[in-house]
Amino acid sequence: MTSLVCLDALHEAYDELERVRLRWPEAAGALATIRQTLGQAVDLAYQQQSFGPLGTLFDEEEAALAVYERAVSRLAEAEERWFALSAALAYEKATMLVGQMPRNRLN
Repeated sequence: MTSLVCLDALHEAYDELERVRLRWPEAAGALATIRQTLGQAVDLAYQQQSFGPLGTLFDEEEAALAVYERAVSRLAEAEERWFALSAALAYEKATMLVGQMPRNRLN
């Protein structure tokens, strides 16, 4: 019996998962940084009663949030792909271990 799950695809899925796992914290860090900056700017603007300069920071926060949400989505997709391929390979291995039924038992 031949393997149905392409091991190269499984390795590629794992590599992609690792790449995405490394990029996700960068997006989370950037979002946290801009939110901290924005929080400080809002506090200062409230004290000074000058809210005009906040527009740019809100735009940056929105952009960072979009990048973060894409990173989370890519991570979920990569995890799903790797898990599906891993489950298929495990099922395939289990099926191969059972072996073929003797022909005289098929009737």
